[in-house]
Amino acid sequence: MNEVHLQGRVMRTWRFRGDLLARISVPRDPDRPRKNGTNFDYVTVRFPGGWDKRIGVTDGMDIRVHGFIQSRDYEERLSDFLKDAEPKIEVDVPDVREPRAKRATTEVVVERFTILNGRR
Repeated sequence: MNEVHLQGRVMRTWRFRGDLLARISVPRDPDRPRKNGTNFDYVTVRFPGGWDKRIGVTDGMDIRVHGFIQSRDYEERLSDFLKDAEPKIEVDVPDVREPRAKRATTEVVVERFTILNGRR
């Protein structure tokens, strides 16, 4: 069975095509082991069509989501990686054969959700 129920705080949102993605901070139950001195895990959730539909999920909101886990593979270009790298490095890579790295990600695809502190 692939079914997920999560509740947490939206830390950051961004757009990918017409979808809204959010990084949520999910507190662990007190009886579970702590992670690196903290009691939170961070999960990316995807609201299909959420950007285009303007669903109203914003940073700082507490939400409950129901959905399923999805994994997907993609390629990341060197120039895209360097845009987010610290310290900042300016690189112009005009070659069509720009180096790429294979990546994998796992996210929760939201089928329904409830905003717990705010308006929907």
